[in-house]
This record gives sequence, C-alpha cells and structure tokens, in this order.
Amino acid sequence: MEEAKYETPAASFTENPEGYTLKVQLPGIAKGEAELHLDGKTLTLKTHSKYQNPAGFTQVAAEFARTNYALSAELPEMADAKALSANLENGVLTVSIGKKPETQARKIEIC
Repeated sequence: MEEAKYETPAASFTENPEGYTLKVQLPGIAKGEAELHLDGKTLTLKTHSKYQNPAGFTQVAAEFARTNYALSAELPEMADAKALSANLENGVLTVSIGKKPETQARKIEIC
C-alpha cells in the first residue's frame, strides 16, 4: 500500500484586536476531504483528495495532479481554543480563532 504524500499549502496567519485568522489555499479540495484537529495548542490540517472519474469515463490525460495537503501551526498563548471556527469555500480554508477575553484590550472607566 502506497503511503500518502503531502504538500505544505500556501497559508497566511494574521492578528486583529479580537483574534487571529488563518487562511490556507486548498485548490481542488472539497469540504469532506479536509480534517482540522486541535491538540493542546497545535492546530493540524490534513486533506485527503478523493477524486474519481465519473462512471463510464477513463482519464486519458491530465494537466494537474490531485494533491494532499498537511499543515501544523502552534496557536499563540492568547488564543482561545474554545473560540475556533472554520469555513472552506472556493478552495480557501478560513480558520477564525478568538483571543481569551482576559487578554483583549479594554477601556477602563476612570471614576
């Protein structure tokens, strides 16, 4: 059995006052083909491309190969592991990560 080969996808990680955003390019990957796991502070993404030719069709040439992707990232200390959401649309996975409330900037009223 051949072991799956993974490539590292293009990604960007940005911060704003409320949290963080991780954007990952996953061309050709459908929602059911991506897995996202959090273990402690390590966020891990793996994809498993499942493309098959439609019934009755045989592939005679290919301009591109189906690619499996893998990526791991350590979340910053201020990240709130309970405030995670992910959306895969048009080949781009967007992971939103909130900050722990106690680490967010706040205005203190002076009495």
